[in-house]
Amino acid sequence: MCHAWLMRWAGEGSELWRVRVDLFSPDADSRLVSVVARSLESLLTGDDRDADDHSYGVDQGLGITERPVLGLVFWVRADDVGAAAARAVEVARDAGGAAGVGPDLYDVTVIPRDSVVAGYDPAAYPVMPD
Repeated sequence: MCHAWLMRWAGEGSELWRVRVDLFSPDADSRLVSVVARSLESLLTGDDRDADDHSYGVDQGLGITERPVLGLVFWVRADDVGAAAARAVEVARDAGGAAGVGPDLYDVTVIPRDSVVAGYDPAAYPVMPD
């Protein structure tokens, strides 16, 4: 069963955008990932029928300056790329604030829905011969 249409998002608008916002973190404590993920989940609206829809996520790493960074990946509804980016940063900062992550921004990526590759797409991920 494909759950491509069962997702949660932030914002309102005519287009759906996949966003990733990386915020600087005060430290590399791995517990921050789950705290920020729960906070992000509370800020998203949409279809709750599938709790495992993977429509959002949080990970942790190091920025180019070796400072700890938390990355938040989620969907945003907005009318254009600028509005999507602004909403994404706002939501990420709100989600990170509860754990002291951000507001310092490391990076933002905004991709229109039609350009997002689905993991099950054989055209995007062809099987390589042995």
